[in-house]
Amino acid sequence: MKYIFHLGRIPSLSVAELQKMLRKLEVKYSVKFISKEMLTLDIEREINFKDLIKQLGGTKKISQVIDVHSNLEEVFQNILFLLDKLTGKKNIGYSFYFTEQHDNKEMRKIFDEIRKRFIDIKKFEAGKSSVRLIFPDNETLELNSASIYKNKLTIRGIELNIIMSNKKILLSKTVAVQDVESYSERDYGRPKRDSRIGMIPPKLAQIMINLASIEKGKTIFDPFCGIGTILQEALLNDYRVVGSDANDKQIDNTKENLHWLSEKYDLTYPEYKIFQSDVGNISRKISPNSIDAIVTESTLGPVYKKLPNLKEMKKNFSELEKIYLKFFQAAKLVLRKKANLVVTLPAYKIKECQYMFAPFIDKLEKIGYSVNCPLDEGLITKHTRITSRNSIIYDRLDQKVAREVIIFQNK
Repeated sequence: MKYIFHLGRIPSLSVAELQKMLRKLEVKYSVKFISKEMLTLDIEREINFKDLIKQLGGTKKISQVIDVHSNLEEVFQNILFLLDKLTGKKNIGYSFYFTEQHDNKEMRKIFDEIRKRFIDIKKFEAGKSSVRLIFPDNETLELNSASIYKNKLTIRGIELNIIMSNKKILLSKTVAVQDVESYSERDYGRPKRDSRIGMIPPKLAQIMINLASIEKGKTIFDPFCGIGTILQEALLNDYRVVGSDANDKQIDNTKENLHWLSEKYDLTYPEYKIFQSDVGNISRKISPNSIDAIVTESTLGPVYKKLPNLKEMKKNFSELEKIYLKFFQAAKLVLRKKANLVVTLPAYKIKECQYMFAPFIDKLEKIGYSVNCPLDEGLITKHTRITSRNSIIYDRLDQKVAREVIIFQNK
């Protein structure tokens, strides 16, 4: 069966995470199509997609391909057939996609035609049942995850995806959607936050945890835990966690946030250990070779409104190098052999798709680590790019300092 994974803002990270998860679940698949917005896979067996999407930070929704058509008339005949199967009040949402670049006028013309046809369906169904239409955004042409989730379209309704691809039209039905309100709550609703330290987003934390590729119940360590974002996402995904930070105040903040998380999400006896320590001394409080994966983000340096000069970039990297050399050496004592260490490093955005990277990667490799490519060769495309260092960039258009996500393996 063919399923479409609707990707998040950074397609490379979304696909890398999904690849790791499907491999861990021992799900066999073949790749049918990759674009900036979606990955279409032919999957050999059924999966609990509602459970899967709770574990994916980089996938907005998952839809099942119903059929492929040659024109809109066929599409809407199929839609009417699907709606006949719904009982009671019918909540109907839809999204519209082009998989290739098209003229905006042409896109708008087709979008308006689709909107008109759905309104006609509502009028047609009015005599038989109550119909409520949830319209997509006029700019993005799609329903956002929050709207799909809030309107329970995967439970008491239906969201249909009309996808124009190579002169064919794919019709798919959304089977699972990301609960974005839950992510927002774990970011903005927890008791302790500190925007001054450049907090890692919960979605990115979850993606990085999945990139570590370890089984449930194993132990994840974050030696720069800050306010505990990575630790909280690991606990929610059934891992044991260990966290440390050199700052006593951050240790208190982490403990308070994890206590809040345990009560909010009804976690029974969550297994975590939090302690204050400089990264060079972590082996004094952690047993040798006891950590299954390290997932972390240290400081990314100062926040800039405009790009700093070359001298300042080099100064920042030099200061960060001292921290990371000390940390990677200490980590070898507590990390299991062949275990992964997933980390973000600052990358200065020189111009579009061009960055200045931390120059000390080779020194980390000399300590006894290798860099793992996050994507299999068949999944690397113009839409899912990786850097020449086998890393993935996580940034926003207005950011001067991006995050470089790297997977190291302890040799």
